[in-house]
Amino acid sequence: MQIWLDLRFLRNDYYSKFVLDLVKWLIETNKENKYIIYTNSLLEWFDFDNLTINNVWIRNNTLKEQTNFLKILNNDKNNIVIFFNHYKPIFYKKTYYTLIPSLKKISYNDFKGYFEKYSYLFMLENSIKSANKVICFDDNSKNELIERFNIDEEKINLLQWFFPNKKDTNKNNEINIDIRNKYDIKNNYFIYHFWDWIEKNYEKLIKVFSRLKDNNIDLIFLWNNISKNIYLRDLIKKANLENNIKFFPVLKSAEIELFYKNSLWVIIPTFYEPFPFRLNNAIYYNSNIISSDLKSIKNIFWDKIKYFSPIYTNSIYNIILDTIENKKIKIDYSVILKKYNKENTVDKLLELIK
Repeated sequence: MQIWLDLRFLRNDYYSKFVLDLVKWLIETNKENKYIIYTNSLLEWFDFDNLTINNVWIRNNTLKEQTNFLKILNNDKNNIVIFFNHYKPIFYKKTYYTLIPSLKKISYNDFKGYFEKYSYLFMLENSIKSANKVICFDDNSKNELIERFNIDEEKINLLQWFFPNKKDTNKNNEINIDIRNKYDIKNNYFIYHFWDWIEKNYEKLIKVFSRLKDNNIDLIFLWNNISKNIYLRDLIKKANLENNIKFFPVLKSAEIELFYKNSLWVIIPTFYEPFPFRLNNAIYYNSNIISSDLKSIKNIFWDKIKYFSPIYTNSIYNIILDTIENKKIKIDYSVILKKYNKENTVDKLLELIK
């Protein structure tokens, strides 16, 4: 059987890394099928006998997607196309599966204007209603699709995510540096290594740390994009936290590892997280985690981490005080990594394809 995979969406984000790991393992271990990838990237490291790469150079949500890409799809004699997001030619009617990684935009009305909103909803509805199978990654997304778009429950399938493989850090001299001394970090610190999207709830973190000034505890943001957030920096300035909240947007892999290993805890105060990709580093470096009490996170970690209500500042404040007093605990995430791995995910995806 020939299976077409639409990877035109690839970017430098966790979902793209997840999909690349998934696809590579799928092709590598499933030799009886022939795979053809549509992409806008140079996937030179994808070199398999049962793989053909078609660089179409057609971006998502463009006129060329609706015309040129539709022509390519119709001319190819494909058995199944797997779209890893909801963008596809609206008039494409052959067999295809569509993966819905997140419904964040709907849940938080995260649109720049009415045109973007209704364009997004139209494309999403067309994609899921015409699909032979819809695949999502959590119960909340599944229920939202059923209620909002009246999709038959039997058409929607759940696929387990996994934490992308962590590349080994180069064991050079940098792994032995004193990270605190190099970056003049005098206090113990918490790590926030996530985006500055609306649902990430970073504003409450600022309020919490404004109450922790006398505890000699810092908050460190490890993300390039969030360091450019003017609104966030203004909040920090108004709270007089310039000395307690630090940004480290560009670091080498070895330095990131040291930041994690020397941290008190990693904190994730989000309101919405279909799957906590962004805890990937914390898991591989065995860092302590405190998190919003969300079903999608609790179902993975159970009692391995500590939880708070993301709604209430006091809840976050109290759990941080508790972690400061009790310091770090020895943690091992090997059971979680064993369960949430690419082998299990690929096996389930192959079941759905067959």
